[in-house]
Amino acid sequence: MKEKNIIRLAVLVFWTCFWGLSVMDKIIPDVYYLWVGKDFYALFIKFFASLGLKNPIFATIALAGISALEVLNFVFYLVSLVLFAKGEEGLMEKWFFRAIFSSMTLFALFSIGDQVFGDRFQLLEHGLFWIVLIASWVVFKHVANDEVQTARINGTQGASAAIIVGVILTICASFSIRNFSSHTFDNVDTAVNGVEVIDGVYKFDFPFLADKLVWEKTINTFKTEHPELKVNYIYTGPGELNSKKKTHMLLYVFTEEL
Repeated sequence: MKEKNIIRLAVLVFWTCFWGLSVMDKIIPDVYYLWVGKDFYALFIKFFASLGLKNPIFATIALAGISALEVLNFVFYLVSLVLFAKGEEGLMEKWFFRAIFSSMTLFALFSIGDQVFGDRFQLLEHGLFWIVLIASWVVFKHVANDEVQTARINGTQGASAAIIVGVILTICASFSIRNFSSHTFDNVDTAVNGVEVIDGVYKFDFPFLADKLVWEKTINTFKTEHPELKVNYIYTGPGELNSKKKTHMLLYVFTEEL
């Protein structure tokens, strides 16, 4: 395979997987074994509520529209990948341009939303993706000519050793990730035990993978185990006490005796 085709294939595979997984994240927003999804609906509810639009219909329409565009992007890239495999270069470039333009449109809408909702970090991220899409198109169209010497991966020096080492590392990493997941997945639905830090105040340290379901189960379990206590206030620890990567959360429950 020539260098030009190798680069093109890499670009197509990357964006096809990117949008495919993004669509899956909308379909599977919860936490499952070996999959940690993001609850975009709750996030959109929060965004629109910050504008005073608390009716969930606004978040529903926005999320449905974005999901439809992401599905469209995925289909465009998938069609381009299939045409690449068939060797239909002309049609493949047309579909890839449609995919790039559709993706740029979506990230432009994301950037507008970031400005409206005041999310500057996401604005930077979506702006970078917009630039990366342009770079992908430039590379796809103007990469090395067909006359350039072909790059034979299997004929380069040390290729066999690199492949063997890569396979071994991949297997080791896979077993390590699976082992870690199997030992921590119980955190998804296991209530957290609280520690009384001062009189009437209990601290709950939520571990990795714990989500809103764990939060609800923890509070309900605490009420069941302490019927003599009345929960007056629930306080989430300040940002500096929580993990910057949001892998756990501190929760304080203020109680008094009935």
